[in-house]
Amino acid sequence: MFSFPAHDYQQQLIVAALDDFTPNAALPNYFGGQYGSNPEVWKQAVLAFLDINLRCGLIEATHRPELSQGSDRHVLEVLLTQGDADNGLPVDIVWDALYFNGTEELNLMLEGVNMRTWDSVSLAPNSRLIAELTSLYESNATDKNEKQ
Repeated sequence: MFSFPAHDYQQQLIVAALDDFTPNAALPNYFGGQYGSNPEVWKQAVLAFLDINLRCGLIEATHRPELSQGSDRHVLEVLLTQGDADNGLPVDIVWDALYFNGTEELNLMLEGVNMRTWDSVSLAPNSRLIAELTSLYESNATDKNEKQ
């Protein structure tokens, strides 16, 4: 079974459907976000969130078509761990300048459970949405560790 922090993912996906966001703004409550007790664990969680949701076609990079559905995780990982050498952007700038937004597929998924609203951000995990995400993530997971 694909394991993920359901409440944090649900909140971030709702935000993604309503507005764009950067990696630094992602999963702000997971381990306290970028200023929390363990920023390295948080960074890995953000990378995992972005990767699986890009692969599933639920989010897209606003200005980076090379980070689209089906793209190689390595491209995203290099940007978030080494920066954007081609454009002379260090890692800390990339975390603030790389924008993501929800796709039409995400909008439809959230509308199906009446959760494409700002009020929904504070709701407890929706079992129907989490089950749908789990199924989608499992079918798009690439390695054995993700499917545990």
